[in-house]
Amino acid sequence: MLGQALIRLYHQHYKLHFLGRNKLLGEQIEKQYGATFHQVDLADIDALKTCCLEMDAVVHCAALSSPWGKPEDFKASNIIGTEHILSASQQAGVKRFVHISTPSLYFDFKSQTAIKESDKLPLLFCNEYARTKAEAEQRVLNSALDTIILRPRGIFGPQDRAIVPRLLRFIKNKKLFLPSSRNPLVDLTYVDNVADAIILSVNAPSMTGAIFNITNGQPKNIQFMLSALLAQLVPNTKIVGLNYHAISGLVKVNQWVYQYLLNHKEPRLTDYSAALLHYDQTLDISKAQSVLGYQPKISIEEGIKRYAIWHKNPTI
Repeated sequence: MLGQALIRLYHQHYKLHFLGRNKLLGEQIEKQYGATFHQVDLADIDALKTCCLEMDAVVHCAALSSPWGKPEDFKASNIIGTEHILSASQQAGVKRFVHISTPSLYFDFKSQTAIKESDKLPLLFCNEYARTKAEAEQRVLNSALDTIILRPRGIFGPQDRAIVPRLLRFIKNKKLFLPSSRNPLVDLTYVDNVADAIILSVNAPSMTGAIFNITNGQPKNIQFMLSALLAQLVPNTKIVGLNYHAISGLVKVNQWVYQYLLNHKEPRLTDYSAALLHYDQTLDISKAQSVLGYQPKISIEEGIKRYAIWHKNPTI
């Protein structure tokens, strides 16, 4: 989703190369936008080195981004994959490395608002995704490259096959059941705004190791955003909030069953996913605004409209 947004918005401004494993999709994007596709896996160190030659900047947004998965898979994608692309970039003399991280690092199963990049991270991370992304950040910070790290919150938009589809699965008989009736205040980020933040990072003066929160800068209650989305995708759907404390224990037991008795099959709801829909989480983006000059151009409302249009008629 993020890589395609970057190509869609900036293919006429830069000579873009992009990596991926899906040959058909890569060739379709290459044909539509004129960016150069390389069918490469992050495990292939030699191929990565070749791809990084003569590149001025590398944007690393590949990751296993999921609330569920096996620890070894998260390690392979998020830690080892990051090590490989860092090494390839350094050997190729890349001038700027932009790493896409996550504010999942902040999540501590409690409400947190206006979180700053300098705020202390929890002693235990909320899941394997957050833990491995935190380790990946350390690899980036310890590298010899000129690096910038972005932590975009809740990216949505065309090509989103994670956040919204997972929510839509909970609709039954025109009712969307949420694991909490609390209606928390949260941040989301339309994907085009994140792409803009990436380009600002690529062109920024040297500030090695700088970390920036990225959001739409429009904290809203989650039911407001869901109502706006459902009005366009599944009209007349009623949102029903359940008692979080009553069901959280059941969610944890169910998660244990799926992990240890059902061969790590993904449950419909994890304790992390349930908590995201219960606790407030908003980020302070003043650092990105003042240092990078970041200003989100696409509002939440406009982003929801654009996503709904794409959802009804998906394209590459």
